[in-house]
Amino acid sequence: MKRRDEVLVGIVTTIALVMGFIGALWLARGGLKPGYVLFSKFIWGAGLKNGQPVLLAGVNVGFVDDVMLRPDGMLVVSMRVRTEYKVPKGTTATIEPNGFFGDVMVALKPNQPTPENFAAGDTIPSGRSTPSIGDVLMRVDTLAGHLSALSGALRKEYVDQKGLTEIRETVVRANSLFAELQKVAANQDVELTKTQAALRRVANSVDSAQIHATMAEIGSAASSIKTLASDLRATTARLDSLTDRVTNGKGTATQLLNDPGLYKDMRGMLQRLDSLMTDFQQNPRKYIKLSIF
Repeated sequence: MKRRDEVLVGIVTTIALVMGFIGALWLARGGLKPGYVLFSKFIWGAGLKNGQPVLLAGVNVGFVDDVMLRPDGMLVVSMRVRTEYKVPKGTTATIEPNGFFGDVMVALKPNQPTPENFAAGDTIPSGRSTPSIGDVLMRVDTLAGHLSALSGALRKEYVDQKGLTEIRETVVRANSLFAELQKVAANQDVELTKTQAALRRVANSVDSAQIHATMAEIGSAASSIKTLASDLRATTARLDSLTDRVTNGKGTATQLLNDPGLYKDMRGMLQRLDSLMTDFQQNPRKYIKLSIF
């Protein structure tokens, strides 16, 4: 075989391999399958690319046909959905992780079953995306930073500033205090036992007959007090009656208490008698004449 023929064979073989590879990719993306195109919009950085799967309620129904980058910060994604699948109205499109290697997919999540479906060329509204592996790793990194700061603060507080030593000393003091409290409780228990024994001895030494006699005397005294109270009530009644008779009666005592004229006469008589006694003391010869033979 001539060298020229060998080169031609090599070129044809290379072209065939390239075409086979491209055809395989095209077939993998559903090139021979009939379908219709739906659109959706996502923000930049979603990580979408051509050929990534499109799932409807967890079922693979198509693939990402094209990703168009717009200057307003949005990605317009065209999705080719196979004809046998219909996307119901109310469905939202979100970007979710697909595996552990950073790959993503478009997840179509229906709100509820409905007979109305999106038509070819419609735009499916985007929903809230689930956290990606990068977001999870970022949060883990943030959490690790917080834990590191916390451990540093704890080390500074309890190691560098001898906080552990103080805690240990506090525990020792607390143990000593508990021991003292146990001793006090034991002593109080002993004293309480002695007090109970003394009370028991006193209770046993008391004569029941003497107690009965004392109670009888107390009952007799109570009876006497009751009789005395009855006598006092009777005496009080008599005094009330006598007072009423003196106050409201017509006798001499009543007139003496209630007649103001009699009171004035008696007061005048007492004044004259007092004057007479004074004069008698000053001039006794005026009233007594004594003569001697």
